[in-house]
Amino acid sequence: MSAVIEALRARVETLGGPGVAGIALAVFAAAMWVSAVQPAIAERDLLELEAQKLERRNRGSATAAGRAPTAPEQPAPFHAFFPSAASTPDWLAKVNAAAKANGLTLAAGEYKVSKAGTPRLARYQITLPVQGAYPQIRGFVGAVLAEVPAAVVEEVSLKRESVESAKLEARIRITLYLTAPGLREAGA
Repeated sequence: MSAVIEALRARVETLGGPGVAGIALAVFAAAMWVSAVQPAIAERDLLELEAQKLERRNRGSATAAGRAPTAPEQPAPFHAFFPSAASTPDWLAKVNAAAKANGLTLAAGEYKVSKAGTPRLARYQITLPVQGAYPQIRGFVGAVLAEVPAAVVEEVSLKRESVESAKLEARIRITLYLTAPGLREAGA
């Protein structure tokens, strides 16, 4: 056994420090290849197969329908979510009911109709000045969001007369998004 050790020691002495470092790097590279690179290659191959299967399935469903959906047909489910412009009075009644349920009175507000960036949607913007306690205002906003699914609260501005005052003055801007094929700009 000592003869083998002596032979290895003699070889190491003839290689020197750089030779031993080179052998160590080669052993390290081989270990990295086996432990990291080969599993990554196998995983990549599996993912490529899965991607090919999904691609074939998607191609098959498009041809099963006879054709791929056209651009105007694709957003139809999106637009179906929004209520029609004809139901605006019903949604405004729900906003008013939410105010009454929270002990608030809606005196006067600003109402504005505009296009929502797509010809099939309209934006009905309501700006309401409200006075009440913070829990009342918060309850009103929460009730509007719960009762009116197409409503978005865009802005809530709160102002208090003094620190001791429990009453707040609020300015709440709510926008209803509605489907409106024939709706015109307000004031037109």
